Amino acid sequence: MNRLARIQAISGLGFAVFLVLHLATTVSAVGGPASYDSTLGSLRAIYRAHPIVEFTLIGLSAAVHIACAILQILHRRRTGPHPTPAFRLRLHRWSGYVLMLFIVGHVFATRVMPALGEGPADYSYLAYSVLSWPVFINPYYYALGLAGAIHFGLGLGFAASALAPRGFGEAATRRTSIAATVVAGILVFAGVTGIIAGAEKADQARFSEYRALYNRYMPFMPKGNIHMSAD
Repeated sequence: MNRLARIQAISGLGFAVFLVLHLATTVSAVGGPASYDSTLGSLRAIYRAHPIVEFTLIGLSAAVHIACAILQILHRRRTGPHPTPAFRLRLHRWSGYVLMLFIVGHVFATRVMPALGEGPADYSYLAYSVLSWPVFINPYYYALGLAGAIHFGLGLGFAASALAPRGFGEAATRRTSIAATVVAGILVFAGVTGIIAGAEKADQARFSEYRALYNRYMPFMPKGNIHMSAD
């Protein structure tokens, strides 16, 4: 399982490159819609520079990471019971379970569906969902964002432990990963709050397009109550 843990660590570090950019975009929402869209455009040019870049950095690394996680879960079940792990490890696993629960729907809603529309998703796309289904979307964005921040921050420490020689800088690595988790969590919380708070200010010119996309590809979503200024 040490080899599997190393593969998971390497794939996790690969996906972490994208995750840093993705979370940075979220944090930029503190500055409002224009700040978010500007940051999104700049960072998207990095992780969508070419389909191969996007596939390798996001799709392949995430698939390998999730596959390794599932194999490790199955291994623990076959060889258990095990002593209760440290809270840091349990929190890392719980945040991973949240991400696995949401990732397929998140990718479909934010990457696949907009690709079937008239243009890529921007701040107004998030605003549409916030204004349409606030009772569901607001907690979902907080849960997804914080799970990503926690899994990223703590995962850096676990990846370093899996790849470094045994006992090498373990205490410093643990403290650094905890600090990174706290900082990332605070910034992401502020960013999600910015997304929600600024939704009313978003440009509604594409709201009718988004409504048509949801009606066609996610018809199970309730009808929103947005009074659109452009239709």
